[in-house]
Amino acid sequence: MGILNTIFITFAHNQYAIAFFVGAILSFFLLIIKPSRYLVLLLFGFLMLLMGFEYDKHIVQPLTDQTLASFDFESGRSVGLVSMTLRKLLPFFFFFSGWGSIFLALFVKSVRGKKSVS
Repeated sequence: MGILNTIFITFAHNQYAIAFFVGAILSFFLLIIKPSRYLVLLLFGFLMLLMGFEYDKHIVQPLTDQTLASFDFESGRSVGLVSMTLRKLLPFFFFFSGWGSIFLALFVKSVRGKKSVS
């Protein structure tokens, strides 16, 4: 029973990462079979979302601490700028570029589908 609980907790803890990874792998294999802009955008979107998930979960705090420790900042303004860039802007970039790419892929697919029907 303990192993099932461990598997469930691991899945629950990483469900978004697993979904983004599966989407990226599926997009990659479909891209190998039949290349298209739609699949390139999907692959890029899933990879950005996966990177954003891992960045938020594991990278942002150590990177912020390391960056602030590496530089001898004279003012609190510099610390605030670095902190805002690493904690707010990069996560926003990953989220926006990931979902934006996926929605753009769906738009490209729907526009190309309408052109081929006419």
